[in-house]
Amino acid sequence: MMSRFDGDLAGSEPRLRPETLPGPVASAEQSDSRAPAPDLSQPAVKRMLYMYGAVTLGELNKFLDAETIDTEERKQEIRARWREAAARFQGLTEPEAGIPDTVATHPLPPEAAEYISELQKNPALVNTFSNFPLTFELVEIDKVVAAQRMVHLDFVEHLKATYVHSTPHLLRRCLDPEQDPTPLSVGRTAPNFVTVSSSNRKLRFLGVHERPYRADAMEGLRPSGQPVHAVILLVGYGIETVNMYRVGKRLVLNNGFHRLNALRALGIRYAPAAIQHVTHPDIELPATIQDLPREYLIKAPRPAVMKDFYDRQLICEIRQRGFLKVVQIGWGVNESKVPR
Repeated sequence: MMSRFDGDLAGSEPRLRPETLPGPVASAEQSDSRAPAPDLSQPAVKRMLYMYGAVTLGELNKFLDAETIDTEERKQEIRARWREAAARFQGLTEPEAGIPDTVATHPLPPEAAEYISELQKNPALVNTFSNFPLTFELVEIDKVVAAQRMVHLDFVEHLKATYVHSTPHLLRRCLDPEQDPTPLSVGRTAPNFVTVSSSNRKLRFLGVHERPYRADAMEGLRPSGQPVHAVILLVGYGIETVNMYRVGKRLVLNNGFHRLNALRALGIRYAPAAIQHVTHPDIELPATIQDLPREYLIKAPRPAVMKDFYDRQLICEIRQRGFLKVVQIGWGVNESKVPR
């Protein structure tokens, strides 16, 4: 019997064999998925797909004015086509009402058991997903609720070009907590400030940790005085595991948007994901998930779902200036005498 990752099983089992379909990368031009990965280190201009069929005209105008560097002629063309795209999306709301609540999930195949067992020992994963019961499952990509509106086309091409169709690779690509990090730029911008920047918008401050000072753990450091205790400020990225919130019967994507787009463009309909089971979404989930309001994602009968990004009537290509995410970390010291 074939693995679910490599082909078909009888009955209603998931289908993962690559097949031809109009994926997001193909919307601009047909490309070879085996092409060399693009240089994503310092892109001056990014090619993006925008889900304009699911937004209001006011949202579209604000987005075009603030986020794109397209010509005025191109912006007017997008505005003129918006009514058709909006009508297309509106036409899906009634016949597909409740479609997110029909998303299919399946257990991971037996060959994934050893990998999952090791994964569950990873401290970063355990700490990140400590707020909800967690399961690992195969998820039907098309019906997952999409919590953002844009696809970075060159990044999807990169993911397609580096994908290897095998069970171990698919597991690692979707579930590994630590994957190739985007390079950082770090500078001391003031005596008590460090500024860190990255082209990855997931750059963030990871917290403060303290422990007894060990010289062998801080090689190259030349402190003045005699260090006894270390206070460590960490900056980096969140874990990379594809994860979703299970709210009732629907799944809301929290991380892994571009990887799922790339897999779907390659014809893969199911992907492994970490599922966080939410009981009280109104108090347990943030007001905004990724780019969209929580209430829309968990309560709208027909919010935008992953399959919408393969519907050419709902999407348009725009150009966006490359950006850097900047995190500035500062510290201060207060000294005083207090009675014992």
